[in-house]
Amino acid sequence: MGQHTGFWPMAALFGLMTTISPASSHEFWLEPEQFRVDADQPIRADIKVGQDFKGDVYPYVASRFVSFERHDDLGTSAVEGTAGDIPALNIAPRAEGLSIFTYVSSGQRLTFSKWEKFTSYLANEGLNGIAARHDARGLPRDRIREIYTRCAKTLVNAGDGATGRDRAIGMALELVAGDNPGNLATGGTMRFRLLWQGKPLPDTQVALFHRPEDGETTRTLTRTDADGHASFKLPSPGPYLAASVHMTEAASDENADWQSHWASLTFGVE
Repeated sequence: MGQHTGFWPMAALFGLMTTISPASSHEFWLEPEQFRVDADQPIRADIKVGQDFKGDVYPYVASRFVSFERHDDLGTSAVEGTAGDIPALNIAPRAEGLSIFTYVSSGQRLTFSKWEKFTSYLANEGLNGIAARHDARGLPRDRIREIYTRCAKTLVNAGDGATGRDRAIGMALELVAGDNPGNLATGGTMRFRLLWQGKPLPDTQVALFHRPEDGETTRTLTRTDADGHASFKLPSPGPYLAASVHMTEAASDENADWQSHWASLTFGVE
């Protein structure tokens, strides 16, 4: 169902995808061409990686994800494609209202050779206390090993209305929108709940990026409350990206020091 644009040798695909790391590209998201489509219009979305809600487009490569799914009123189904498809998601709506698309990447490995790069990364993502815990565990500062997984979600409305709501799908780290974005207007507030293993995650940074038609991309930060909630004002129409990172000690058999999960959620406001 995808569209293959150009020739992508498999070696090139794997090379591209292995460059996606927290150190070099801070966000990973699904970006639909439109967040609202007609009932008979295909939903097309890119996998994107970059910074400040600007990035490169990556193709469909099945070996790079654990799951890539659609969730709507008719249930859950896999997003299928062919290696090299751009956009990675090209699918017809099967129900009017809200469709939720989720992507969980395969685990990837990264090694920080410099302590300063590791602590800069921690500061940017609001991962307070990790540096102190690293030292308390007696871990080296010159070879810091991390495993990271991306948990991306996007919300698209099909048809004239905006029925249905986002819900917890079951990703390890997940942002759940409190409202259907199709019912929100400029100046309104979008509420989120951040879940870790299905439970609210408190005191964790959530960033909201907004890319207006005219002007520079903005980044607003907050932290979740005791029940995992965070909320943001929506200053103007356009696409939005919410993002959060959670880091834990890696399991003893993972041959790594830390394990991180990166959640993203994209939506549009008209």
